[in-house]
Amino acid sequence: MIEAFRSCLKLDEAAIKKVAEVLNSSDSFVVTCHVRPDGDAVGSILGLGLALKDAGRGAVIYTEEPIPERLAFLPGSEFVVSGAAPMPERFILVVLDCNEPVRIGARFAELVEKASGVVVLDHHLAKILDSWGGKISVSYIEPGVFATGAIVYLVIEELGWPISDAVASNIYAAILSDTGCFCHSNTNEAAFLMAAKMVGHGADPYAIANGLYQNYSVARQRLLALALKTLELKGRDRIGLMQVTPDMFKICGASESDTDDFVGYVRALRSVEVAVFIKEVHEGQTYVSLRSKSFYNVSELAQEFGGGGHVRAAGFRMAASASEVRGLLLNRLIQDFDALGGTDVGD
Repeated sequence: MIEAFRSCLKLDEAAIKKVAEVLNSSDSFVVTCHVRPDGDAVGSILGLGLALKDAGRGAVIYTEEPIPERLAFLPGSEFVVSGAAPMPERFILVVLDCNEPVRIGARFAELVEKASGVVVLDHHLAKILDSWGGKISVSYIEPGVFATGAIVYLVIEELGWPISDAVASNIYAAILSDTGCFCHSNTNEAAFLMAAKMVGHGADPYAIANGLYQNYSVARQRLLALALKTLELKGRDRIGLMQVTPDMFKICGASESDTDDFVGYVRALRSVEVAVFIKEVHEGQTYVSLRSKSFYNVSELAQEFGGGGHVRAAGFRMAASASEVRGLLLNRLIQDFDALGGTDVGD
């Protein structure tokens, strides 16, 4: 598998080896990820957490809030603790799919301070790593890798630990989620090779796809129906926007996690280059998901608003209403498209 990756991706094998050494040097870990975890984040923490447990290590798998209901089918989810759950007296903090401490959640300062060291594994563009207070023992951040779950697998392979069917299922789920069922631009030969490897270790492709994409609540579908009514096309239909508001969540009885991949419905429109999904869960607290198809770098746009992500998929949070954020983003996007020339993007 490593050889296959060498032909597809640029890997820092020294960094992978160092991560394995650090993990092999301790018997107590807290494994966590970013708030509002997606399939890659959950698959990664469960995959590594279960691998650590299988190797006889103490591993607390922690998320700020309980794992979203639609991801609770993943093996090992019953081990996840959240909120004010007690932590070990000593531990190495392993942070997956996230390279900013604040994105762990409200307990980030406590966890970083108590940890004897911090390991960061991620595939998003790196922020300033000195924000971890000098606690980082090792980090491996590789935007060229299609999922953080893939990095987790490479580390487990470096350690020489066996891959159980539960570990394989979580890594497969991480890959499937972050490649958009192998439809996103980050899909490559390595993604298919690793997915096949996980199937060989016992992952069930049908069961995992069914759990991820055929497992929605009625509240989620009702919220989607309301969101689609807000769909607007601007800039000669190259810019698509959709939003949900606090009232919509209340009407449907839906939760924030129910909006996962709503932005995909905007991006799926033939004419759209940049898709914008604006989510205001609580009054004045808005999260934006950005997607692009071919040429527009949404990561750069997200960074301007304090966020980040990938070239084709990014996001940010802002203390403002959905309508305020929509106005700011639309003005910015129209400026960018107008600057391209030959693409009249007026309303």
